Amino acid sequence: MGVDSVAVRAPASSANLGPGFDIFGLALNEPYDVVKATKIGDRELVVKVKGRFSEGVPEKVEENSAGLAAKALLTDFAIKEGVLIEVEKGVKPGMGLGSSAASAVAAVYALNKLFSLNLSRRDLIMFSAQGEKASAGSAHADNVSAALLGGFVIVKPHSYEAQSIEPPNSLALCIAMPDVKPPAKKTGVARSILPRSVSLIRAVHNTSMACWMVASLTNGDVSEFGRAMEDLIVEPRRAKMVPGYSKVKRLALEAGAAGVVISGAGPTMLAVVDKKAVKPEAVAEAMRRGFESAGLASQCFVTSPGKGASTV
Repeated sequence: MGVDSVAVRAPASSANLGPGFDIFGLALNEPYDVVKATKIGDRELVVKVKGRFSEGVPEKVEENSAGLAAKALLTDFAIKEGVLIEVEKGVKPGMGLGSSAASAVAAVYALNKLFSLNLSRRDLIMFSAQGEKASAGSAHADNVSAALLGGFVIVKPHSYEAQSIEPPNSLALCIAMPDVKPPAKKTGVARSILPRSVSLIRAVHNTSMACWMVASLTNGDVSEFGRAMEDLIVEPRRAKMVPGYSKVKRLALEAGAAGVVISGAGPTMLAVVDKKAVKPEAVAEAMRRGFESAGLASQCFVTSPGKGASTV
């Protein structure tokens, strides 16, 4: 007997992680979104948003990441039954923590269960990525792959294929979210300032660092993983969009962080810590002081790599 409603939890995520622009993603244990998909009696697709960070999130299907992703799936499978998508926002939008991806993944995962579609991993990623058009203007798969699969993911851009690596237990993540109001369509803005061509030496550097990150993570070496989070292409441009960037990074490294980067398109910053050697709470406090020196309050907390989407 079929079900009439499915609720799914999908985690926040951090994309790029330095040199892995549009390729790397990392699921966080917290925060997360919960999306409930319910069959309704007509053919309409309806989106409702609630929760701590619901303010300002549009409920129009074409402007909501969960709505866009759900519409793409329902249209492709010619599903005529009406669906209510209820989004509980636990991931703050516009902060570089994959808020739109969490909602989109949870919606697609829920619809897959609700209509017993048995979608492949690739199809789940593909439909979820359509939701990113709401914030970024284009479908990209780094955050959605992380939110779907969990752990550290490597994606093939434009192919919707991804592999997941389970990070070592000693990997702690310090998240520092400055109290700033991001611009409308922030991800699209952050992408618009990126260079259209780069020098060979910078491309080689980023390729080397990205490979070093994967090898280090596979070997369980958090310190080397963090040290390789060094980007010479994207982050230098986006650093200008993050007040206090240099101070936050310097203080976090001095406190023992293995590596510090802008999370996704920012303005949140992420530090990698080997908790066997360093207290992550001390790093988070250092990041708070860094933003404070720039005149900004911030929400700083410690979390760990998270699991992928799951029913609740």
